[in-house]
Amino acid sequence: MRSLLLLLWLGTIGLLQAVTIVTDLPETVMPFTMQAEEPNDAAEVESADFSVQEDETPDTRHLYATLVEKPERLFKGEIVSIVIRTVITTDLFDDLSYRFSGGSGLSLLSDSPERERQEHTYLDRFYFKVTGKRALLPDITPVLTLGYGEEESSAPIQGGAIEATVLNPPKNFCGILADRFAITHVKTTVYDKGHNIIVISADANRSDLRDFHLSEAGKQDFESLQINPHFASMSYYAVLPKTVEVLRFQYFNLQNKRYERISIPIEVDDDLVSTTSDINPIEHGHVAQKTIIFLVLFLLFFLLALWKRSWTLLAVGIAAGGYAAWLNIPLQQVCIKEGAPIYLLPMRNATVFEITPQRHQLDAEGHSKGYTKIRLQNDQIGWVKNEDTCAD
Repeated sequence: MRSLLLLLWLGTIGLLQAVTIVTDLPETVMPFTMQAEEPNDAAEVESADFSVQEDETPDTRHLYATLVEKPERLFKGEIVSIVIRTVITTDLFDDLSYRFSGGSGLSLLSDSPERERQEHTYLDRFYFKVTGKRALLPDITPVLTLGYGEEESSAPIQGGAIEATVLNPPKNFCGILADRFAITHVKTTVYDKGHNIIVISADANRSDLRDFHLSEAGKQDFESLQINPHFASMSYYAVLPKTVEVLRFQYFNLQNKRYERISIPIEVDDDLVSTTSDINPIEHGHVAQKTIIFLVLFLLFFLLALWKRSWTLLAVGIAAGGYAAWLNIPLQQVCIKEGAPIYLLPMRNATVFEITPQRHQLDAEGHSKGYTKIRLQNDQIGWVKNEDTCAD
């Protein structure tokens, strides 16, 4: 019994001491729930700070550009194009332009692109001519001109290498590569005793007509020329030997990837023979020989007329003498203005082969539809417009 009471007393004392210890704990240790909530508050603060930082440093770019079209296969001499797609996210700008750097084997035909606009998207097409065996596109930097001279540019569009095929053309290749090439008009006239002159009008698609030439022609050049990547036209003259009855040459068709033959029959236009027969100074001269011949005929018929007492023979003799005198009448001279163009032919868009450096008095040898045929001081024959002559 005494042992039981002792155990109860000891248990009671232990319980009281435990309660006393718990009651005396510091208050800072008690709020476990507050300690668990502090990390959440800190996370919320950090998240708030992060969102504020994003608002303070937004993405200010207004220009995004990519290369969306380029050729995969090239021929040397071909005209090709690339397309750049540019997205602009602002309306407050003055101009969109491009800067080119590097590149090889390509010649930029124009730094002004063909532009298509679809709201904020711009599709700009640039044309190049392939000039080398290996083509390397230049790096292209789009530049947005904002107000007050400020500029914004995007990262350069990196150019890439493209292999080019070099043609092995036939001997009568005219130098033209085109999607289409067509002769639209031909005019042939006499040039001199051994040559004809032919004027060819033609047009083409996706072609540089400046490369056109004829292997059979000696003297040749452009009368007129209009170049455009889509459509080009020309008027071209060439002096050909009279032995050439059909002018034949070939061009390379880019659509069919093969050479196409073109044949032009040489048919002399009689309407212009009289206006061009003296274009070459070789045809002039022999005046002295003709004068001597007709003077001899004059003397011969005059003596025969006296011997035979024939008025008919006398008339023939007088005619021969008159013709000899006419051959030696000085040519009429015409005043040519300073800076007047001298044309190869009396035709519209004819080739100018000389410009008068100063005012001249030159021999006039004929007239044709607003033109005057003149002999230059170096004995060359040319044509000048009547409006380029002066009164004195």
